[in-house]
Amino acid sequence: MIDIAVEYPFMHCTRKAVGKTPSKWSELSEKQFIGISSIIHGKELDYKFLSLLTGIRKQILMRLSPYQLMVLSEQIDFIGSAGSSHSDFIIPQFSCGQTMLLAPKPKMEGITFGQFIFLDAYFNDWSCLKQESALDKFIASVYLPIGEQFNNEMIDTRAIAINQISIELRKAIAFNFSLIIFWLQKAYPLIFPESNEDPTQEKPAKTNHTSGWLKIFESLVGEDLINRDKYAQLPLHTVLKHMTRKYKENARH
Repeated sequence: MIDIAVEYPFMHCTRKAVGKTPSKWSELSEKQFIGISSIIHGKELDYKFLSLLTGIRKQILMRLSPYQLMVLSEQIDFIGSAGSSHSDFIIPQFSCGQTMLLAPKPKMEGITFGQFIFLDAYFNDWSCLKQESALDKFIASVYLPIGEQFNNEMIDTRAIAINQISIELRKAIAFNFSLIIFWLQKAYPLIFPESNEDPTQEKPAKTNHTSGWLKIFESLVGEDLINRDKYAQLPLHTVLKHMTRKYKENARH
């Protein structure tokens, strides 16, 4: 966190206000992260947003000069670096009707390879087409009820309920995953080639998002069809580490 102090005019003198502003993604509160996501998705930066990030009252911020506001905004410049990575979901849980849905553990621990195939496909659909149905199914593939294992047959039903959650929260979760993708690119550079694409911009429409992962899945299963479901239940990191070893072995030959 960064300590900040601003002087503002009051009557015939000046007063000082102090606050703190996050310096990296992990220091953000849920409300702050949702606010940042809203700005990234097109909402105009305003005093309410600066107040949320700094803890300084909106009425005081409105008294600042343009130069003071510019200096204040520079303190949160990490927001403009969308390429910076973050390995966790900043919103750990949210209430969906009568059900509490939980995010995966930090660094995608607990995510199975089968679950990742589904959530990555729906995320790409949302990124390309901006259809809420894809966004809802993406979140339904990521956030699960307490104690429940991933089941792709529950995606459509849960997505209907998730659609009732605020669009700001849903977009924030998707933006959070774009940061996790950058983290995966650093953790597994042979599997996730780095991209210069801005994760907040729409991508051209594509088809067959899952084809690459499905081919990898089929190569893992091979002729062991009777145990197909067991391969889908493999931890994501187990599969990614296996793929990395295979790529390195092939590169040596």
